[in-house]
Amino acid sequence: MNMVADLNPEQMLAVNHIDGPLLVLAGAGSGKTRVVTRRISHLLNIGVPASDILALTFTNKAAEEMKRRVRQESNQNVLISTFHSLGARILRESSTEIGYKTDFTIYDQKDSDQLLKNCLQILGIKDEKGLLRTLRSSISEAKNALVSPDDAGYFSDAQRGKLLQDIYALYQSKLKEYNALDFDDLLFLTVKLFQNSQKARELYQNRWSFLLIDEYQDTNKAQYTLTKYLVEKHNNLFVVGDPDQSIYSWRGANLENILNFENDFETAKVITLEQNYRSTSIILQGANALIQNNLSRYEKKLWSDLGAGESIGTYVAKNDHDEAHFIIEKIFHHQRNDSVPFDEVAIFYRTNSQSRIFEDHLLRQNIPYVIIGGLSFYQRREIKDILALLRLSISEADFLSFARSINTPRRGFGEKALSNLHDLAEELHLPIIHLCERILENPHAYETIKLSKKQKSGLSEYIDTLSTIKNMQQTGASIDEIIMTAVEKSGYLNFLKEDQETYSERKENLDELINKGLEWQNETIDPKLVNFLEELSLKSSHEEKNNPHSIKLMTLHNGKGLEFLLTFIVGMEEDLFPHINSKDSPDSLEEERRLCYVGMTRARKYLYLTASNYRMIWGTPKFMRPSRFFEEIPAEYTFSYNKKPEMISEDSDMPGEMSALQNGTAVFHKDFGKGVIKKSFQTSLGLTYDVYFFENNVTRSLVAKFAKFEIC
Repeated sequence: MNMVADLNPEQMLAVNHIDGPLLVLAGAGSGKTRVVTRRISHLLNIGVPASDILALTFTNKAAEEMKRRVRQESNQNVLISTFHSLGARILRESSTEIGYKTDFTIYDQKDSDQLLKNCLQILGIKDEKGLLRTLRSSISEAKNALVSPDDAGYFSDAQRGKLLQDIYALYQSKLKEYNALDFDDLLFLTVKLFQNSQKARELYQNRWSFLLIDEYQDTNKAQYTLTKYLVEKHNNLFVVGDPDQSIYSWRGANLENILNFENDFETAKVITLEQNYRSTSIILQGANALIQNNLSRYEKKLWSDLGAGESIGTYVAKNDHDEAHFIIEKIFHHQRNDSVPFDEVAIFYRTNSQSRIFEDHLLRQNIPYVIIGGLSFYQRREIKDILALLRLSISEADFLSFARSINTPRRGFGEKALSNLHDLAEELHLPIIHLCERILENPHAYETIKLSKKQKSGLSEYIDTLSTIKNMQQTGASIDEIIMTAVEKSGYLNFLKEDQETYSERKENLDELINKGLEWQNETIDPKLVNFLEELSLKSSHEEKNNPHSIKLMTLHNGKGLEFLLTFIVGMEEDLFPHINSKDSPDSLEEERRLCYVGMTRARKYLYLTASNYRMIWGTPKFMRPSRFFEEIPAEYTFSYNKKPEMISEDSDMPGEMSALQNGTAVFHKDFGKGVIKKSFQTSLGLTYDVYFFENNVTRSLVAKFAKFEIC
């Protein structure tokens, strides 16, 4: 086939490049995969043997797609793999050069965790407060940074640093003793091989004369160093990437690898692919304007010949429910008027906890959806853990809920102890909680159950937590208060803190569960816990059945590489997006902006950016400011769906029954500032509101006919 027949001029230049280092700056939707595979096919057509060519990418899926295209274009097989697969291939041949056997086993995460646990036992160290997870993460980070156990300078002088160094050294020693490698060793030891063995280094430098790398902006230090060794002799390196789409620094990706390409390779050439084949012009112009606020980048401007298209829609909602209503309305609008099917719609958010409100609204409207790269809100571990505790406060015989919640946090009840309790409860025909209460009152009466001191203490605390929850139900406490108490009194937050990597996200999900409880409390005629749990059970059983015609919900990080006709980026507020963790770091803030850019360039035809004036955080309303990213997109590319603020003057002589403002409506009062309606009710003076005011953190009762509110 003609390798350049359907390529634009810049793509042709890249495909026809033969010798020397080349960086292809491939903007979003610019056809980078086509360029990589066509370049491989071109090399084959001019007589380069397939065995001389090596192409690397980051996922098996991407590698398989590239292989398929090359076979289709040239009918030849070229080695196209992930970095880790390449490392495994090299070590299978040459690991004896560094003292490893070539028939090694590759440990998965479970195997690695068990070995780390054994190492802790050997050193007499207890796995407390998520120590094992911390060590696993730190060792992985060290290996990807090419830090050996004896590189003491890398580790802090603190006690934890010395512990990490000792565990790392023992762990690596045991791996070698067991003739095993972990996943990170596939790169770490391959680099070590090249560093220590000139013979091995030259073998692979001579084997592959042409190296191609996709998504070069995502390379870490180990991958970068491996690349440098492989091309040291011939310098025929062809890399494709986009600094503006570098969003994985938390995985170890180093943006400097692509930004310094011309410094690393003196004869390097750069070709920029700016023609976008995905999005309309206005979407691209808005994305270009946004990303130009970043300093760490190559200058480029995406353009399209697909027409100007519609303006980028923006909407600042009164609250998160209003935001969800707006999005549902726009989905139906585009379905009716533009024939946009559900499977061409994506809702992007910054954090997983944000999915909850959209899941609720989509379920209410019977709109099929699927969570990409994650679990549905009501199926997440921390949500199910707390709901199990709440269920047990109502149904004291629910052994499954007991077994799920008794060890969160750990209280020493292993499988054998749980089995003994289960069997005795059945034998005595007692609900499990009644049995536990009797055992605590008179342990000598139950000879088959011998509780340790830790088990007795833990069980007593657990029963006390359940008792508190039951008492709250009887005294009419609100659902959000009950959930909050269950989370706090059970010690569940401390349990989550044992894994610092996931703590923040899981706590955000619990915040959302509390918010759900508050909403349900305010909206339901009979707000009892049993009814609340019944509704959530129905929601969680309404799981998507992999319906291909479903709306896609996902974090922005999971959206990379995808595209949709209709795209929403929601929750665009300061401290949410950009995330609060980035506020004190210019580099992190730039990565947040790149993440927004990636989200915008997923949209083919219709793009909406939304925010909310306030959100409920831990059951408390918090005023939010629209994201700075809104301001960085020029107004000429956007259309605002917000009406001008209305003045609400509720005079006493208004005819007819006065309609109350909805709970959650954001308002402004000239004396008290910004606030939110929490409750409306009738008094002797007429319609009255409880309004929470942010400035002084107080709730005031104001009579509607005397109050003048401005709706925010």
